[in-house]
This record gives sequence, C-alpha cells and structure tokens, in this order.
Amino acid sequence: MKQQLSIPDWHEMAKNGINMPVRTLIHGGSMFPLIRMDRDYVTIVPVTGSVSAGDIVLFASSGEERYVLHRVWKVRNGAVLTWGDNCRAADGWLPLDAIWGKVTLIERGMKKIHPNPVKGLRLAGIWHFAGVGYRFGRRILAGIRRRLIIVR
Repeated sequence: MKQQLSIPDWHEMAKNGINMPVRTLIHGGSMFPLIRMDRDYVTIVPVTGSVSAGDIVLFASSGEERYVLHRVWKVRNGAVLTWGDNCRAADGWLPLDAIWGKVTLIERGMKKIHPNPVKGLRLAGIWHFAGVGYRFGRRILAGIRRRLIIVR
C-alpha cells in the first residue's frame, strides 16, 4: 500500500533540503481552463530560486488550512502578485518566501502539458478579459430586462 505524503510534510522536507517533486490531483476550479478540477494531476517542485511572471505556484492560504495554485502576475521587491486564471480578482501581494512550489507538469489522462509561463500569462489575460466582458454584458442585459418588465 502506498503512503501519501501531505503537502505540509512535503513543504517541511523541502525546507530541510530534500527537494523532490510531488504529484497531486487538483480539487479546485481557480485555474480553469488550463487545469481541470478533479481531472488533472500536477507535478510541483519546491521553489529553490526565484519565480517569474506566468509561473503557476503553490502557496498556503487561510493559516495553512488550504493550498492554492495560482499564476504569478507580477514580481516586485521580493513579493509576488498571484491571480487564478478563473478568478475575478488577484490574491494580493505575497512575500516570495510564502511560495512553496512551482508547477512543472500538468497531466490530463495520457496528455502531458508543460506550462509555458509567457504563453500562459497571455492566455490568462485573454481569459480574464473575456470573463470581464461576459459579466459586463450580463449586467447590461439584466438591466434591460428589468426595464422591460417594469414597462409592461
């Protein structure tokens, strides 16, 4: 029987110099459409150096009770701004040492997807823009619909 290593245990090992990758199934939708919930596995390696805009990184949220995979949008003065591809707003600035790992591989069935930070950042920008346009259009249509209902 295989014993699974928890994310906190993996992080503790990485802090102690044991830098090994971890492979895990994703249970959230914040990185859709690139990473699909309960379908895709990701391989994460500990961050040993710096991260760049476009990298998909792992960090703890809410007092280390939840783990988040989001894309780095900006790096400035030892801090990173992260944002999920399928989220309405950025997470805010995190210190670089809050980043636990970086995604190096996404697996969907037999397909292996190697994250390309530059291409990923461009596609995420388009996805955010399309989402904002979609939500804006729905608000306008809802307002028109309310006016039509009131007029009747």
